[in-house]
Amino acid sequence: MEKQLNIELRSRILIYSLFIEKIINDLVLLNLGIYDEKIKTRLFSNKGKISFQNKIDLLYDIEVLSKEENSEFDLLMIVRNKFMHDIECDSFQTLLNQLDKGIVNRFKKFLEEGQSISDEEACRKASYQLFQKNIETIKNKIELNKVTKNKKHELFQVQNERIIYYIDFIKDLMNKVSIATENSELENPKVAILGMELLQILEESNRKLNSETNPNIYEEFFNSDDNLKATFGVKGNLKDWPKWEDFKVPNITKSKIQ
Repeated sequence: MEKQLNIELRSRILIYSLFIEKIINDLVLLNLGIYDEKIKTRLFSNKGKISFQNKIDLLYDIEVLSKEENSEFDLLMIVRNKFMHDIECDSFQTLLNQLDKGIVNRFKKFLEEGQSISDEEACRKASYQLFQKNIETIKNKIELNKVTKNKKHELFQVQNERIIYYIDFIKDLMNKVSIATENSELENPKVAILGMELLQILEESNRKLNSETNPNIYEEFFNSDDNLKATFGVKGNLKDWPKWEDFKVPNITKSKIQ
C-alpha cells in the first residue's frame, strides 16, 4: 500500500512546500514591517486565515514578486496540491498527465539539459530545482529589502549633513559681518546708525537661528525607535529585524530533501 501511494515522493514534495510556505510567510511579514515574533497577527500566524496562494498574490500585488516569480511559486503549489490531495497521483508521470499543457511547459523549464519529461527521475530532480529556485528568489528579496532600508538611512544621513553645513555657513557669515561692523570706524552718523541696525538684525537672526534650529535633529530621529518604525513601516521591536540567517533551510540532509 505504501509503495502504491509512493509515500517517499509525497513526503519529499511536502517538505519542499512546508518550508517554502514558512519563509514566504516571513517574507510577507518583512515587507509589511512586522519583525517581532511576539506580535501575533490574525492573518499570518500558525492559525492564520490567509492561504499560501493569497500570500504570493499579495507579494505580487505590492511588486515584491515579478509575474514570473509568482508563477514559479504557484507551480510548486500546484505540484504539492496534486500529491497531497489526489490519491491517484502517485508519480510525476501521473501528475503531468493530469495537468494542462501550459503548466507542463512551465515545469519542463526546470529539467536538466537533455533530459526528458517522461523520465521520472529527471522530473524528481526538476522538482528539486524548482524548490531551490524559490528559495533563491526569497533570499534575493530579503537582500533587496535590506538594501532599500539602508538607502533610506543613507538619504537621511546626507540630508542631515547638508542641513548642518548650511546652518554652520550661515552662522559663520553672520559672525563675520557682525565683527566687521563692530570694528568699523563709523564716523558718519547715518552710517553709524545703519551699522547698528545691521548689527541688531544679525544678533536677532542669530538668536532666532539658535533657538529654532537643531543640528542634531537627525541624530535624535535615529535614536528614536518610534520615529524609525513610523518611517520604515516597522511593527514590533527593532532588535528583531531579520537577517538572512533567519531564513536558512532546515537541518535536512541533501539526500533526504532531494
